[in-house]
Amino acid sequence: MDYYIIIWAIVAFIESRIESEIKHDDMAKSVGFSMPYLRTIFSRLTGQPLARYIMSRRIARSASDIVHNDATLLEIAQRYGFGNPDTFTRAFKRVTGHTPKEFRKMNPSVGHVKLCAGVYGVSVKSPNNEHYQNFMERMNILMDNGQKHVAEG
Repeated sequence: MDYYIIIWAIVAFIESRIESEIKHDDMAKSVGFSMPYLRTIFSRLTGQPLARYIMSRRIARSASDIVHNDATLLEIAQRYGFGNPDTFTRAFKRVTGHTPKEFRKMNPSVGHVKLCAGVYGVSVKSPNNEHYQNFMERMNILMDNGQKHVAEG
């Protein structure tokens, strides 16, 4: 089975709905497999649980908003599905190593990264993103294998 296609479909689904509620039933229907199967495949191939990946993508997008627009931190937190500002602050600090307020004052580099073929997303340069770097290395290997498989097929 070409797992690269499954990972691509999951990543594309998440990126297209990052500012709204990501319904697992909709993801399963979109990709064509059950959620338990998708969670297992995603975790096995990327080394990261699907829920953690979704959280890190929400934090990356919110980090871009913090740096690039004047919305309040509460507005940004709510935009990405954090109903509680404390939850947002804890999650943000866990991913970036800084609170949202500290992050805004620092005005760090926030750019884009290729998540998989044809899907790009916001990337945060931070001292606390080793897990994210490992994830991206696995995605690059997966992309290379997927492209080789497509080229051979």
